[in-house]
Amino acid sequence: MDNLLLQYMESRFQEQIHTEPNKPYPFVTLSREFGCPSKLIARMLAEELNRKTGNEKGWHWQYINKEIVEQAARELELEPFKIEHLFKMDQTGILDDLLSSFSSNYKSSHKIRKTIQEVIQSFTKKGYVILVGRGGVAITHGRPNSLHIRLQAPLDWRARCVSEHAGITVSEAERKVVETDKKRSALIESFLGHKLESDLFDVTFNCKTFSNPDIVNTILNIMETLKMI
Repeated sequence: MDNLLLQYMESRFQEQIHTEPNKPYPFVTLSREFGCPSKLIARMLAEELNRKTGNEKGWHWQYINKEIVEQAARELELEPFKIEHLFKMDQTGILDDLLSSFSSNYKSSHKIRKTIQEVIQSFTKKGYVILVGRGGVAITHGRPNSLHIRLQAPLDWRARCVSEHAGITVSEAERKVVETDKKRSALIESFLGHKLESDLFDVTFNCKTFSNPDIVNTILNIMETLKMI
């Protein structure tokens, strides 16, 4: 009996270490215009969060992006590339639906969207994640103990960044930026069910004006103010 009581008390103590009563686990979504350094900022933010709080209560922050596609694909028993078209708002996905509907392993776009939403909700409910893109802000908006960040910058600045990174001309990069921005906005709006408005985000940063460390430090200060960390 004493051993059972001791085990129970130890178990309850461990629960108290990892949970706070009536307070959901914190998470961050990071949306961006194409050409802004979202993954770099997410990685830097995760590293700083772990440096500041990683030894407290067993917390460990991570940033996720492609993990959403991989997990959704596993649950749907599909190859990841077969659901990427949804994130890219690729119209060829409609043709894929028609052709694939003759297959015994057919999964409709509706089923894929629903699974993606469930996967994103699952990741963020576990907390301590920085979700990069994937329409996460639309799916999780309104949840408590969260912070929704938007990265943006002037078109010419982003086009130059893409040009240097991809080895294409600035004019080609600008066309790619404009096209990708439209698709990303359309993805968010498809999950929202209405037009994208700026008030969907808690904080917006101009990546041309602020350095990556400045953005990360400001986000940390905001999270501390909101008692997310």
